Amino acid sequence: MALDAVVESVLATSKDKVAQIVSEADLEVARILNEARERAAEIKSRKEVEVGHAIEATERREISSANLEVKRSELNVHKDLLEKARSKLLEKIANLPKKDNEAMLKKLLEPYDLKDMKVYSNKRDEAFVSSLAPKYGGNLDIAGGVVVESKDGALRYDLSYETLAREVFNNHMKEVSGILFG
Repeated sequence: MALDAVVESVLATSKDKVAQIVSEADLEVARILNEARERAAEIKSRKEVEVGHAIEATERREISSANLEVKRSELNVHKDLLEKARSKLLEKIANLPKKDNEAMLKKLLEPYDLKDMKVYSNKRDEAFVSSLAPKYGGNLDIAGGVVVESKDGALRYDLSYETLAREVFNNHMKEVSGILFG
């Protein structure tokens, strides 16, 4: 029996040691799992913040891009409307009543000493301009107005309605835009 008692004692001690080792292993497994969960939660939280920042940056870029596109479209519309206004102005000036047109031509030529200068106009205004300028230079393809040229051709003053309208528009673009677009 002594052998049975020794075997039983060894088995009991072994069972206790196995239970202790299993218990310690369970505790270690639980500790490792808790650490892993904590690290996973930290990583998840950090990644959520990073994704949030990336989403915000993307939203800002998209909004900025959309605003830029709207502004570009708005500027194109303004440009088209300004061009239409300029064309309408040229059309109105080109179709001035004869009396008003002749008064305008006379006013344009007033500052020049025409006896030594050539003056050009469109076909419609040829008779009137040639009556004012002794050296009528001929016809040009212009809506109206005149072109005055020095005797030697070195100086040329473009007083055509197209050029005058372009200069007025360029010099007063801000005011014209303010009137048209508020």
